[in-house]
Amino acid sequence: MPQYFFTQIFGNFRKLIDTIIDTATRKSYNRHAVIFEKVKLTNHISQIKKYGGFALLYFYLMNVFYIDIGQVMGATYIVPSILPMVAALTLGQFAFGETIFSRRLLPNLLTGLAWCMTFILVYTWTYEKPWFMSLICYDFVVGTAIFLFLSSVEILFAKILPVRLTAALMCPLNFLFCLIPFVQAVYYCMFWHCLSPASLMALYLTNWKESINFIQANLGLPVLLIIFAAIGFLLWKAYGVHKNFLAKTFDAKQICAAAVTSICAAWALIYFLPQTSIAGLWKTVTDYVAETQRYSQTYDERFANLTIDKSQTLAAKLPGTVVVVIGESASRTYMHCFNPNFPFENTTWLESKIPAAEKIPPTQPLDILVKVNEDYEATEKNTPRLENTAGKFIVYPHAYSSWSQTVPVLQRALTEQSQYNEKEFYDSISIIDAAKKSGYKTFWFSNQGRYGEYDSAITLVAKTADVAEWTDDTFDFSDKDDEILIKFLEKLNPAENNFVVLHLMGSHIYYNNRYPRSFKKWVTKDGTDMMTSVPAYANTILYTDFVLSKIFDYAEKNLNLQAMIYFSDHGENLQISHNPDVFSFDMVRIPMFIYFSEDYEKIFPARAKILSDRREEYFTNDLIYDTICGVMNAESNNYDATQDFSSAQYRFSRENLTTMLGQHKISEDNE
Repeated sequence: MPQYFFTQIFGNFRKLIDTIIDTATRKSYNRHAVIFEKVKLTNHISQIKKYGGFALLYFYLMNVFYIDIGQVMGATYIVPSILPMVAALTLGQFAFGETIFSRRLLPNLLTGLAWCMTFILVYTWTYEKPWFMSLICYDFVVGTAIFLFLSSVEILFAKILPVRLTAALMCPLNFLFCLIPFVQAVYYCMFWHCLSPASLMALYLTNWKESINFIQANLGLPVLLIIFAAIGFLLWKAYGVHKNFLAKTFDAKQICAAAVTSICAAWALIYFLPQTSIAGLWKTVTDYVAETQRYSQTYDERFANLTIDKSQTLAAKLPGTVVVVIGESASRTYMHCFNPNFPFENTTWLESKIPAAEKIPPTQPLDILVKVNEDYEATEKNTPRLENTAGKFIVYPHAYSSWSQTVPVLQRALTEQSQYNEKEFYDSISIIDAAKKSGYKTFWFSNQGRYGEYDSAITLVAKTADVAEWTDDTFDFSDKDDEILIKFLEKLNPAENNFVVLHLMGSHIYYNNRYPRSFKKWVTKDGTDMMTSVPAYANTILYTDFVLSKIFDYAEKNLNLQAMIYFSDHGENLQISHNPDVFSFDMVRIPMFIYFSEDYEKIFPARAKILSDRREEYFTNDLIYDTICGVMNAESNNYDATQDFSSAQYRFSRENLTTMLGQHKISEDNE
């Protein structure tokens, strides 16, 4: 019994001791846990302060950058963005476990900064004037959102994909997000000018083949190889940085923070990206294209309202054919007929049509770096026939284009729209419409492509002709020689009244691709750089001169030719082509001539005399529509005699004519 009693007491005592020890231990643990939680909370607060500080520093430095280059976001836009951007950057840094300026985040940070800085920097260098404060702010927000989005999704990808695969995936993402800033930077380095609506318009309305030609001509293969090598090297370095970043371990809180950050950044991109500077310029282009499409929608009504007294037109009084030839990139600065100081005799046919009293002075000697090709041989196949012609040729040495790119020029040349009126393209009558109402069957034959996925203004006009055909009926630029257009003339019926437009490939870059081998008359001394050289360009004009002679000969002998008009869309600068962002007057100096038959001169003597007397006067090719209406004697409710070069009411002179859509006066040209 005593033994049992002591055993019971001892057992209870042990339980009591264990309870005391357990309670003491638990209290100690809870006390340490509270201390630990306080430490963690303190650390989190410290991190938030640090990350918030770096977010403010980033915000401050970007504003210093904008102010330093002379651009300001303005309090209206900067103040409302401070709190949400600092909060997003703080949350993002917490998710990344790194500060904004950490080396591990460098590829994503540089991608974002490219969006923040590129456009405004090249714009400032180009124009040296303030940009819109709101757009600067939107660029800043989008660039920051790109940084946060890329860094956040990188963490999320790493949760479900292997580290190396995620790092490899992030490199092309960096490249894709950098692509637009990269294009802007390269364009600036090529032309010392930022991208503009004009250059973006050319990009939008062009096709892949012309784009390749443009890149090759302006950069060249060695530079392209260097660029590709540099991109490859940077992507390889970026891969290493991404892999190093993903070697870390991210806890559940960081994953959650990354998810929230990525959603917020994605929303910012969706909302603000369409409002950025470059997106605004692109919208200007797409709005223009959408507007031109209205041309077809209201065409029937416009055509029905066009009124012409058919009994008084050229077609009624003198049946036959009218030919309009549109050249490409032909600058009279580099045509011997218009510039005797140009040392290449590349307009022999046109010069043969000039009266003896106006003959061109002797040719200047060739440059020492140029020579006549030893393999060149003049034959019947590459030499125009220099026969006497009945009728009269009038060559105009003071003609200019209204712009330096094809589509904006021809949408005005072919229609009522001009620099000098307020007509819109989509509300205008065209030369095709006027010819139809005058009693002609209309034709459009082109050796150029259709200029892109959507119909350009040129194509919209061309498709209204009774017959419209392209030598290469795709969206590519043709690689066929312009002589092919002469075969299309065989489709015309000589017994009918015909109005035909021929659109040449002319002197479009690359120059050495624009003429057959038999027209390679001039070469550089060392035989290099023929793609964009002066001799190659001179050869394109030599070939155009030959093609014009063939068109004229065929039309005169087979189609009862009554009138022929030739003009180029725009000119060319042989160093920088015809980019409006780097304008020079040789880009808008164009050749132009008008021919009319002896019978035409008899029936319309006053008009013929006016055209002849105006050979030394000034003209821009957006006045072609009214001039052709005048030549056809097709006055209408959509005709302006003051814009008709053949009318006594013509109101323009060197002093009041302009080019580049009014940006430059013709009187500024020191030619």
